[in-house]
Amino acid sequence: MTGFQLPPKRTMSSAFAGRGRTDVVKIECLEIRDDELLRLTFESVNSPLRQGVWLRTDRGLHIANQLCLSADLWQDTSPREVMIHCHTTDGFLHLYNIWEDSGRRESQMWTTGMLVEELPTGRRYRCNDFGFDTEFDKLVFRLERVG
Repeated sequence: MTGFQLPPKRTMSSAFAGRGRTDVVKIECLEIRDDELLRLTFESVNSPLRQGVWLRTDRGLHIANQLCLSADLWQDTSPREVMIHCHTTDGFLHLYNIWEDSGRRESQMWTTGMLVEELPTGRRYRCNDFGFDTEFDKLVFRLERVG
């Protein structure tokens, strides 16, 4: 099985672009097939804040025998590997990183973003929750095609 063949539709971080970094992705939108199976693997976390990933398709995701239109997968409460069965008519999976601060789910702040690395079977995402002083290691996860 090969990785994601078509280039993603991405929303880039204007905050980092203003500082000369044009490689920081704010929102990823991957082209997928209906009934496609993906595996999300949490690799590491380096933050005192709870970290996770938000995912959505137009017809829903089957995760752990539950169907949902969108899902918040938290690194501390999800299995290390999460199988995601995607349902779609428009052919897209949307995703971005999330975190929890003072009991509130947060995302999409000015300096939020992900560095994306192409892999043979998918992509690795290195995430920043907020702030310009970052190694993009708050959360690192992989998303790979399984079938």
